[in-house]
Amino acid sequence: MEEVFLIILSAFGFGISYYIWNKALKQNKKLVCLIGDGGCNDVIKSKYGKTFGIDNTILGMLYYSSIFIASIILLIYPSLNSFNYLYLGKLIISGGAALMGTYLAFVQLFILRKWCEYCILSSTLSIAIFLVVLV
Repeated sequence: MEEVFLIILSAFGFGISYYIWNKALKQNKKLVCLIGDGGCNDVIKSKYGKTFGIDNTILGMLYYSSIFIASIILLIYPSLNSFNYLYLGKLIISGGAALMGTYLAFVQLFILRKWCEYCILSSTLSIAIFLVVLV
């Protein structure tokens, strides 16, 4: 059942990351927040919008797609779940993404003082994925 939750959460996360990347970065259109004063564009295009020179949206798409693919494989071949290193890998990767999402949420709150609800939703999904893997 864990894999089903991970597939759903990672599909939503990929969709959000792709939407942000496609709209704000690829098409260079203003990303409009549904709530608030339109801080989404400012957050996405701030210096915190990249990690090691790579857009966070691209890193998000890579993360969510890897969780999605791994979960599909583990759903098809459940016997692979018995390998402890696979669980440890999922735990480390999802834990790192959850920490990154938490850090970026704090950046929005305390440094930028602007909110992007798409980013917050992505961070929430990363934390949810970590919790599903942890439990």
